[in-house]
Amino acid sequence: MIPDINLMPKIEKGETSLNFAFYLVGIVSLVTLGLLSWTFFSAKSEIASATPERDSLILTRDELSAEVTSFETMNQGSLEESVAFVERVSYPVTPVILETRNLLPSDTYLRDYVFSETDLQVTVDFETLNAISSYVSKLEKSPYFDDIQLGAIENFDLNPSNDELDAERQFSEVPRYSVEIMLLINQLHVAAGGGES
Repeated sequence: MIPDINLMPKIEKGETSLNFAFYLVGIVSLVTLGLLSWTFFSAKSEIASATPERDSLILTRDELSAEVTSFETMNQGSLEESVAFVERVSYPVTPVILETRNLLPSDTYLRDYVFSETDLQVTVDFETLNAISSYVSKLEKSPYFDDIQLGAIENFDLNPSNDELDAERQFSEVPRYSVEIMLLINQLHVAAGGGES
């Protein structure tokens, strides 16, 4: 048998592997510390830039909340006013409208009417001034109205486009008049049922 003789001195590898492990742990620690530092400073800069934006959003939210509150109180006021108006005006308006339409002369058009608490304003188109006076006198005799006030009388423009009109067309068209009339409503007569009382 041949003896195993090793004349080379023994080299211990434990120290180099231990040094390598320390270096590796140190490098990993430095990289981790660098990443944590970078994350910390980037988060800090993002927070610093987001703080004014947050403050402006909070201010906007407060302003919008104040607007919503003011709109809610305004709508409640208008709703309360509407209910109060309906309670004050406790008479049927259909007979009043029918009366104003029934008294119209022929070829006359009721264009618009606006109610308030005690009166009615109508806009009517007439063909002649005589038709206006006839309508006003019929309204004065009507038991539905206490007072009649004649407002603005305006005539229609026969040629709104400013075109040259031939003689036949110029004399065949009759000028029309638009009249605003304020009618003070007799609430007792209307509330009692109008013509049925």
